[in-house]
Amino acid sequence: MNDIDRPDGASLPAHDGAERAIRVMAVDDDPMVLDLIRVMLKAAPGIELVATASDGDEVIGVVTAHHPDVVLMDVRMERINGIDATRALTRRPNAPRVIILTTFDEQEYVPQAMDAGAVGFILKASAREALYGAIRDAHEGRSPMSPASAAHLRTGYLDAGGAARMDARAKLARLSDREREIVEMVAQEMSNPAIAAELFLSESTVKQHLTSAATKLGVTGRVGIAMVLARAE
Repeated sequence: MNDIDRPDGASLPAHDGAERAIRVMAVDDDPMVLDLIRVMLKAAPGIELVATASDGDEVIGVVTAHHPDVVLMDVRMERINGIDATRALTRRPNAPRVIILTTFDEQEYVPQAMDAGAVGFILKASAREALYGAIRDAHEGRSPMSPASAAHLRTGYLDAGGAARMDARAKLARLSDREREIVEMVAQEMSNPAIAAELFLSESTVKQHLTSAATKLGVTGRVGIAMVLARAE
């Protein structure tokens, strides 16, 4: 199930009633970066690094084997880049939430990564507390984003020009009245249970409307839905 299918846009809780650590996978072709992430996450309360990969072509296999909740994904890799790996991963059932790791000179990839299904972006040079916060935000259904990434997302996606705005509006026009209502609530970062309570619907009905809306809008997940709405303004 993807982030639309989950009742609250986050990973499913542990079955034993105990709060388990957030399972994280890191993907980067630089061993030094992976080592740094290992060191940083070793001290993170409630977060566990369960697997790493060194290229995009390893992602699906490692995710299948280790079932992470959140994937930290590099952009530039030799065999399969992080954008393509994210797109392939987020199309699968039970997909983890993907945070893109970027450097300052890779920020032009932010809109592409969002379109591929990433839920957040964080600079590799970020302090450990920022990394911890990004992982927790992604796991809880929010969209972590560094200020630099947010600026590039607005430049490259939201402020893409009149033609892009008209395209987004045309896509939104395909939605039913109920789908549009729910999409607007998603843009306000309301969870599926909150939307269901507000509209007196079952959570399964809300999920069905979101799945239909995402298909009509040509996006993956709640972030993509919210961005189409923002782009149309």
